Amino acid sequence: MLNLIQRWLAGDAAAPWDLGDYPAWELPHAGAGRALSEAQAQANWSWFQATLDERQRRLRDWLLAHQGPDPQALHGTAYAKALNTWAKAHWPQLPAFSRLPRHKPWPDCPRSGAFIVNSLLGDLGASLGEAIRHANPDWHWGLNLDATDLADDMATARRVVLLARLKHPTPQTDQAVLDPEALLFAAHRFPDSVDFVHLDPWTTTVADAIAGGYHAH
Repeated sequence: MLNLIQRWLAGDAAAPWDLGDYPAWELPHAGAGRALSEAQAQANWSWFQATLDERQRRLRDWLLAHQGPDPQALHGTAYAKALNTWAKAHWPQLPAFSRLPRHKPWPDCPRSGAFIVNSLLGDLGASLGEAIRHANPDWHWGLNLDATDLADDMATARRVVLLARLKHPTPQTDQAVLDPEALLFAAHRFPDSVDFVHLDPWTTTVADAIAGGYHAH
């Protein structure tokens, strides 16, 4: 209901955004888990490191041009909350998942051409990760090479995610794994979900990560 009200309030002002000039950031190898070889995962990691700063600079320019929050002026949970508020108001202006040509969803999705919105979503996810990393340096970007996650074919396996060393490692793993990109792609694919419409898992996730809730046990 809240999402419908927001769309009604936006009225004619909520014209769809043309993302044709948004930079395409196509991963060298799409997918996750066993669909990727370790060499392909390493190629994605090298690409991520080489492009992150430019991606975030271009994202900031785009956000400021579209009434979005400034990632340089807001930090940590303040940025996450502002981004979530902005997304709830403006999500209808993005190309809807249901209107895209048939394709594999995240994390196997293409990110260029008709699917350029996926490059934007990936950059937004990275911006949440950067908000966490700058507020709590225990977190760092890296590949999730956890053998258990790979065996279970988790969506985070062999993908670039946020990692933090567990203070009390287990026999199975010594690192916490956090995938902020998943939050953005889920909200885009299911914009009427209870989580997105009525809750704010973006801010909760960022707050918990900054507080150390993911790796304090």
